[in-house]
Amino acid sequence: MKPSIDLTDYKFLSDDHTRIQNGQKSNANNKGAWRGIWIKTSDQSTFFVTIYNMNGNHPIWGDNIQMAEKRMKLVEEDDNKIILRGFGTDATGVSFADYGLTLHKLNQNIVKLTMHMHDRNIDIVYEKAENKIHSESLNKISDFDNFKDFTHKWNTSMSLQDKMQIALHADSLTNVGVGLYNDGNLPEAIDYFERALIIMPNNDDCLHNLRLCYSEIGNHSKVKEMEKKLNYLS
Repeated sequence: MKPSIDLTDYKFLSDDHTRIQNGQKSNANNKGAWRGIWIKTSDQSTFFVTIYNMNGNHPIWGDNIQMAEKRMKLVEEDDNKIILRGFGTDATGVSFADYGLTLHKLNQNIVKLTMHMHDRNIDIVYEKAENKIHSESLNKISDFDNFKDFTHKWNTSMSLQDKMQIALHADSLTNVGVGLYNDGNLPEAIDYFERALIIMPNNDDCLHNLRLCYSEIGNHSKVKEMEKKLNYLS
């Protein structure tokens, strides 16, 4: 099942949101709290969702990521909405299934988004807005920017314990991918390598493996993407 709206590289800008917990709306005034939601997919089957704070960078982490990338899949669609639900886990073992996203439609246009945190019974409804400066900033955000931000945190502010936990989890997925590659199952191998990169974007072994896989299937743009990241790390 694929969504009726192309979400290959979909970016949604909001200047107001409402937090709802246990069915009760918060009274907080969030007007002017600019957020950018980026949904990306290469196959309209697996979706990656990130939320950015467009008002500025975090004082400690140094980036503007409000919610780190979550891996999701389509679970339901009707005339009024598209519902995505997380699957898999992050570097600390937290389930992505705790997260979901509803895209509210009107005449095949997305008019608002609702982020779900199912484990806490929290919904955050983002209203659509237009702003040239913030739109340009959101459109300039790329995978490479996120990769550089993570690498900077890895090198400057991440604890050794966190690094070890992230590396172990990423390596376990990479090892599964290597086994699949050796069995000649490239699509599944690529999936596991990409999952490892969600957890540890600067994993050079995984980047090398993906460069090899994408080269074998003739995806030259992805080969260049892996080479660009490897050159940055070196």
